[in-house]
Amino acid sequence: MGIALSLLGPSVSYLEDHLGVSAGIVGILFAVIAASNFFGAIIGGRWVTRWGGHVVLRIGVVAFSVGVLFIALASTYLYAAFGAVLIGSATGMTDASMNIMVVWARAGKSGPALNAMHLLFGVGALLAPLIVDRAISFTDHLWPVSIVVGFFAVISVAILGRRESPFEPEHAPDLHRPELPTKVVVQVAVFFLLYVGGEVGFSGWIHTYAEDQGLGGSNPAFVTAVFWASFALARLVAIPLSKIFRPLTIVGWACGFSLVGLMIMISGDTNALSIWIGAGLFGFASGPQYPTMIAMVDEKLSLSAQATAWIVGAAAIGGLIVPVSIGSLIDTVGSTSMPVVVLGVCALGFAWVFVVQRSISHASAHDRIDALRQS
Repeated sequence: MGIALSLLGPSVSYLEDHLGVSAGIVGILFAVIAASNFFGAIIGGRWVTRWGGHVVLRIGVVAFSVGVLFIALASTYLYAAFGAVLIGSATGMTDASMNIMVVWARAGKSGPALNAMHLLFGVGALLAPLIVDRAISFTDHLWPVSIVVGFFAVISVAILGRRESPFEPEHAPDLHRPELPTKVVVQVAVFFLLYVGGEVGFSGWIHTYAEDQGLGGSNPAFVTAVFWASFALARLVAIPLSKIFRPLTIVGWACGFSLVGLMIMISGDTNALSIWIGAGLFGFASGPQYPTMIAMVDEKLSLSAQATAWIVGAAAIGGLIVPVSIGSLIDTVGSTSMPVVVLGVCALGFAWVFVVQRSISHASAHDRIDALRQS
């Protein structure tokens, strides 16, 4: 899934040349993936309670593998767009299903498990620019990428066939966490919209940004890989840290450091070192935010399948709005607009973390007061 969702960014220049379109037109594929991701997440949230999470995962893995094949072999923009629809919808349903099942299996203490699961997404995303770069270098095509994704898909489907899917647990007397109120669902969804918008906007366009700032050869692919390596490393580090620190502490510091990384890139202008440092720091700061925010909610409130699906769906909307906006700006003002836009989005996300935390605490405290009155 990490390879499939991160395929498009390092393939922008290849697709421009191969399909005969501009960067802005290729950028529409980010929107196609994000819009499809939204609908996939909503569908996945329904199917996981009806058929079980592992059934949804098997469908999703097969579908996004076929989507990668369509993009890899696309001779026209229409084929690439169809591949983007498959990748987006399939990864949406798998993303929603995986997060739901981890929260159900580790109710109230999901932080380490969520970070471990999301770590492997980061590993796949790290491999994506390297595989794309080598595929184009050796064959002048993307078809080797589809072979790699297909190989891991077969392994995943085989493993899933041997395991039982977790289902929503009953509330134990010593683990009473009220269900997430609609107001808090909306507020958490807004955070994910901002976070994923910034992350996808950066990861999707950093390759193009590095090329435009004068980094030649395979260096743009390596800068993208540095971002994803730092991203994956942060999720690895977050596994033990989530057992020591509260989720709010980790998310707050991570959001703050993401702003620092972006400001280094912006202040360094076209300096190559600032690009490398900024990409690495922003990647490290972005890594733990998604799983730890889910853990922050799960710490005090109960996540249903539908609530999780809407949150993942909102993340997809962020992944639609920000990358497409950046693509349009790159065509008109240039790629230097990318870190500026992402900085603005992430600054809003940083402030919004504390709005979410306040609402979670209020909802949890209100439920405890009601329980005391009833007793």
